[in-house]
Amino acid sequence: RMPCRLPVLLPALLKMLWDVHTDQGPTPEPVRTALLQGATECLVLLDRCSEEQVKVLLEGVYESCEEGRVRDCIRKVREDT
Repeated sequence: RMPCRLPVLLPALLKMLWDVHTDQGPTPEPVRTALLQGATECLVLLDRCSEEQVKVLLEGVYESCEEGRVRDCIRKVREDT
């Protein structure tokens, strides 16, 4: 059931990662960290449910991303076994 939802969920989770990382608002750092961790966990679960399609799709994103925290989240998904 999840692979067909991949085109909607993956961009939404990546946008969330980016938005949390770039937010200049008064959000406390522990909240940002929790949001990034939660989104990363969702990406890992989505990858497992979609037979590792997320890892394949994230390869290009990882290579082009220069933001350390976002890149770390993507790396965690790619390295999950």
